[in-house]
Amino acid sequence: MFRRALSVLFLTLVSLGLTHRAVPEVPEAYSSEARLFALDNRPQHARLLALDLPGGQVVAELSLPPRGMSLVATPSGRYLLVSRGRDTDRQWLTVVWTGKEEGRWSRPVIAKSLLLGRGWNIGHGSEAYTHGGRLLAFAERDAVAFLFSEESLAPEAAFQAERVRLPNPDHYHVVEAPEGTYLTLLARGQVVLYPKGLGGEEAGRFPCPVEHGEAFHPETGRSFFACARDVLVLEGGKERARLAYPVAGERIGAFLKGEGAFFGYSDGVKHLQRLDPTTLSLTPIPLGGVFIRGKSDGKRLYTLLTDGRLQVQEARNGNLLKEVRVAAKPFPEMDEDTGGAIYPDMALWPERGLAYVSLPHLGLVAEVDVERGRVARYLRTGGSPTRLVLVRP
Repeated sequence: MFRRALSVLFLTLVSLGLTHRAVPEVPEAYSSEARLFALDNRPQHARLLALDLPGGQVVAELSLPPRGMSLVATPSGRYLLVSRGRDTDRQWLTVVWTGKEEGRWSRPVIAKSLLLGRGWNIGHGSEAYTHGGRLLAFAERDAVAFLFSEESLAPEAAFQAERVRLPNPDHYHVVEAPEGTYLTLLARGQVVLYPKGLGGEEAGRFPCPVEHGEAFHPETGRSFFACARDVLVLEGGKERARLAYPVAGERIGAFLKGEGAFFGYSDGVKHLQRLDPTTLSLTPIPLGGVFIRGKSDGKRLYTLLTDGRLQVQEARNGNLLKEVRVAAKPFPEMDEDTGGAIYPDMALWPERGLAYVSLPHLGLVAEVDVERGRVARYLRTGGSPTRLVLVRP
């Protein structure tokens, strides 16, 4: 009886040991040519979906703090930054590792969750801000800029950043020019020139009420700032011109970069405004509808209208090339504020001739074959997909 009990005990111990034995490590690799990220922004429930392309299957769903506002990628495409809306006092900045590695794709994960400030402004469109070769993020309500390297976003690394004090809480944008760094202040209605980098001694202030929208033209060295009534042109730290808006009631809120030109737009306008940086002229381009979202790949402009049409224009003069209906019905009336993203968005894959358009009211992302001028398919995400980022190898 005693021997039998010992045998049972021995077998039990061996069995327990085997359950904790070493197992082989299998490479966690995905077969993908690119990865599309979609911010699903339902009330009180936000998530980031990763879809591998060209298959279109969802490979990950990452939970985020509710009401995401901006989704931007770092220059390498290895990380995404997701800012939360400004309607709570816990304004998290989430860092996502996209899974992009040398020669393969891995599973995307949350790399960091940072609670460093309030009123995050982290990028334009789908691109993170940079300054002097480093990443830049503004905590606007705290009047602080953070400058940091991409390496500090790695899951295994401590987040280290240089903090730069700014003049006052405001809505900021930055333009880097040969004469220094221009910082825009929307509330104060000014553009400030710092000759030795962001912060420090000022070299000039230029009036620009309600500044929102800026561009720099390397060939002429001119910087452009969209003010309430005109576009301010600065060159070499001095005012060169002011260009009045050609269409009554329509101003510029941001620019798309084209070929030898910039194209100004804003929510709810019915025209693009072509800015020629050499002749210093503004030319209106009728859209035949109401603007809601725009993108550029440098060769073509992609303009989404509220009635569900996607227009494709060439990026030199703005001539219409294609028009595709991506939604059978118009988008519902909406007014996006800083509490969270609700507008549709676009992500471009020019090498494949594809454009992706999120349809928040339908829980879909349209894949548009730009060359053929048609919707190739709809990717079902569910929820309310808004911001999009496409990460390529």
